[in-house]
Amino acid sequence: MSVILELTAPDPVIARDGRPFGIGQGNRMRGLSWLLPSVVAGSFRTALVTATPGLDFTGDMPRRLQQVAVAGVFPSHDGELYLPAPLDCVWKQKDDPKGEQERGQILRAAPQPLDGDSGTDLPAGLQPVMLSRAQAAEDFKPATPPAWWPKTKFVDWLTTTLDVRDSDWFTAEFLRAPQPVMRDHVALDPGRGAAAESLIYATANLNVDYLPRHVAKETDQQATNISNRFAAVQLSARVTVPASSGLALPNPFRIWHPLGGERRLVHWQRCPRDVNGWACPAEVRAALANATQVRLILATPAIFRHGWRPDLDNGPLRGFGLKLVGACTGRWRAVSGWSLAMPIGPKPIRRLVPAGSVYFFRCDQGAAAALADSWLQPISDDEQEQRDGFGLALWGIW
Repeated sequence: MSVILELTAPDPVIARDGRPFGIGQGNRMRGLSWLLPSVVAGSFRTALVTATPGLDFTGDMPRRLQQVAVAGVFPSHDGELYLPAPLDCVWKQKDDPKGEQERGQILRAAPQPLDGDSGTDLPAGLQPVMLSRAQAAEDFKPATPPAWWPKTKFVDWLTTTLDVRDSDWFTAEFLRAPQPVMRDHVALDPGRGAAAESLIYATANLNVDYLPRHVAKETDQQATNISNRFAAVQLSARVTVPASSGLALPNPFRIWHPLGGERRLVHWQRCPRDVNGWACPAEVRAALANATQVRLILATPAIFRHGWRPDLDNGPLRGFGLKLVGACTGRWRAVSGWSLAMPIGPKPIRRLVPAGSVYFFRCDQGAAAALADSWLQPISDDEQEQRDGFGLALWGIW
């Protein structure tokens, strides 16, 4: 049985990237824009042992912990889950001449057939994902859309085929990414009471207890009420502890436990309220029932054996009759880590397809209905990567 957890981070958390950091390696800890799924999974598994009397990490405990599936984390606000912005969203933003408001359009990119003698270096059968000729008639530089979308708005994006929306579709419900805050740290020489030689370093921190609202500007002096500028959020995760692992989630489950770099403490507990978004919405099920054009958006970074694309023949998406038509993916990211299971040591570096990447498929009518059951389920090719939360899927139409 799956359980939803609520995480509260009163202190900024650190989401490290893979670059070396430490004495003799580097004095600047660089950060990511959000926590990687494997960081959350590893932290929860450690917290599970810490919160359960009589357990330790001896024997086959690391192997048993690897069977625990962890998905997330995502922001949640007022009981609603927030999901990362899809990369097929193109924001054509225009500033009002008087500077009073912003006007523009929100466009949706999709696979487009090539004209005449045009060609690409895409694999055979794939079309480039881009704006239509009418949408791209005017040259413009796309603006960055809000980083986190409420589940209700995301479902609207997934289940309608509108190619153009007004910019006011981006309301105060949308949230921007946490702004990294740089902190300088020193180690004191106890003999001199001053900074020790060569032991000054910097970290990038993320404030994830409040996220800035989309419509609020940092320089807006009229928004004196903090709730008009920021939304108080909790972090939401889903955990599944299989009976085969011989483990169980304590009830009640409440613990202060580190998450991310520098051992910043976060409060973990069973979610005391329903979080709207983890279950597949009825609108998505209805849209997929007779769909022949299906869209997949990654809610978390994914790891595929074929690099940028999922394995439709031998992976979790086999048997659905999906044919890849186009893909809109961001630049690959690197992830490694440290394994406490045998063999103990550093994990190999793997390439991630970033969250928000979009895949466009065609399938026979009725075949896509079963995809609703894999809403926010992992579709990475490797089973352990799935249990670590890589490649959670969001389904829609195009």
